[in-house]
Amino acid sequence: MDLQDKQTAFAICEENLQLNEFSPNISYKPDPCRPIKGQITPEEWMAFSKYNKDRAEKEMYESTRLRENIFHTMGQSAADLESQQKASEYALRKRLHELERALNELEWQKKQTQEEILSNENDIDRLEKAIRDKEPLIKLAMTRQENRHSRPGMDLVRDEVSYGLCDEIQQLKAEKRALEDQLKQAKHSWNILQQNLHRIEDEIAVKSNSIMLEKRALETRRRLNTEITPQTEVDRTRQLMNMDSSGIRPVLQSIY
Repeated sequence: MDLQDKQTAFAICEENLQLNEFSPNISYKPDPCRPIKGQITPEEWMAFSKYNKDRAEKEMYESTRLRENIFHTMGQSAADLESQQKASEYALRKRLHELERALNELEWQKKQTQEEILSNENDIDRLEKAIRDKEPLIKLAMTRQENRHSRPGMDLVRDEVSYGLCDEIQQLKAEKRALEDQLKQAKHSWNILQQNLHRIEDEIAVKSNSIMLEKRALETRRRLNTEITPQTEVDRTRQLMNMDSSGIRPVLQSIY
């Protein structure tokens, strides 16, 4: 408004400057030297103009500082987001590496367990065969001893052969019981190994699914991160000055 008033006053002064005694639009005026309501002194006019000028300069300075603070905040936010993004991606890659190591360890345990199960099954087969091989020997010794009980009269002697057959029978029975105990332990170990194998396979499935999800998360972040990383300080400054994702810079440019 002050500028419009001064432009109007300037036009009036310029028109007055062009007037002379031969101008067609000059005439007598009633009491032109009368006091006019609202007139001010030159000092008041100068003070008011200086006040407007100083106020405008102050507002422009504050606006400049505000823009600088805005760009600084935006730059700091971008740096914080970039730092957080790198930290998150590092944590994801670290977790993925740990999962892959765990999966490799489980795969190795699975292989070792399968080999142990195969060896255990071979032991079970050998023990069962050994038990089967003992049975004819026991039957033979028992049959011999029982047949000797049919000797007539005074020939029914409890001689060294009878004691020997009894000892052989007891020894064969003891060996068979020992083999049966070993077979029971081997089958118990086989059941435990099977349980461990199922547990390992379940953990492998869980770890494989987790690795798939972690890789998908990394790939998703990689696709979403389309921002071009500045290579030099000049590029970084240009990128910082051209940040307009918030919609603030176009507004500021349209005003200033």
